[in-house]
Amino acid sequence: MKAMILAAGEGTRLRPLTLALPKPMVPLVSVPLLTRTLRLLRAQGVTEIAANLFYRPEAIRAELGTGESLGVRLRFSEESVLMGTAGGVRRLAEFLDETFLVLYGDNLYAADFAPLIAFHRRKGATATMATFTAPNPSACGLVLTDGSGRVTRFQEKPPPDQVFTDQANAGVYVLEPGIFDVIPPGTVCDFGKDIFPRLLVERPGSLFARPLDGYLQDTGTIPAYRQANWDLLEGRAGPPERGVHPTAVIAEAALLLGRNVVGPGTRVGKGATLIETIVWENCRIGEKAMVREAILGRGVTVGAGATVGADSVLADGVNVAPGETVPPGSRLS
Repeated sequence: MKAMILAAGEGTRLRPLTLALPKPMVPLVSVPLLTRTLRLLRAQGVTEIAANLFYRPEAIRAELGTGESLGVRLRFSEESVLMGTAGGVRRLAEFLDETFLVLYGDNLYAADFAPLIAFHRRKGATATMATFTAPNPSACGLVLTDGSGRVTRFQEKPPPDQVFTDQANAGVYVLEPGIFDVIPPGTVCDFGKDIFPRLLVERPGSLFARPLDGYLQDTGTIPAYRQANWDLLEGRAGPPERGVHPTAVIAEAALLLGRNVVGPGTRVGKGATLIETIVWENCRIGEKAMVREAILGRGVTVGAGATVGADSVLADGVNVAPGETVPPGSRLS
């Protein structure tokens, strides 16, 4: 099969982490999210993959190239203006000339797509979406189906008083090329807001849904991003992963308390303490510094004896002076 990953988002809710990186390249336990998605697809035999780009496209091109190092053939569609989820896919209609997958690039998946694909083919659907049970349904596209899995109602992010189910769009679609008949070329449009409601009206019985087999976690907000890292460490998204990168250096008498991620090339000084903290690559944590429940971008320096308060997020290259205190909840860039 072929697949397309929607990777054009700016990641505004993740700022300042996404000031220098596009959202799909934000590292989860030191591995870019998009790299994880490509590995997952490759493991399931999907090697012809496209991705749309918009914000800081050079970062994705530089990291992934042709995809050869990951065992896939990767092509890019660079958008000068954001075309929306469906509009972005429509630009690659010539490439997507057979049954294909679409995945949202800001989700962490540990799922088996084969049952969804088999269901789609068995039903003869034009479009099949994976669903999950949403803890906050009003923040999602909600999906109601009949006993056969045929979608009978779809609504994108309804007000809380209009929620009609807890089954939500998981951001994984199996689509036929026939979907392009209802996606106008050169038009900004979304699957959730425009195309799926249109299918329900114009092609009744062509849109189906089925629960996703496996794990899904959004990474588009700071709390969600933290949770995705913790899930990887604790084995909820596959085998438990090691939080401290092999090239990181943890000095004598440094303390790592609770769950922590320490990225490649990072050095944690003598007597420093990290508590429930995510540290990206090439950071320097000085002696006796204290960093609690924070996220540090690439190349951040925390001076000796400095304190970084809970829920703080520091962008790439931020320098915290020795002895300085970063108040809880700070966003520094």
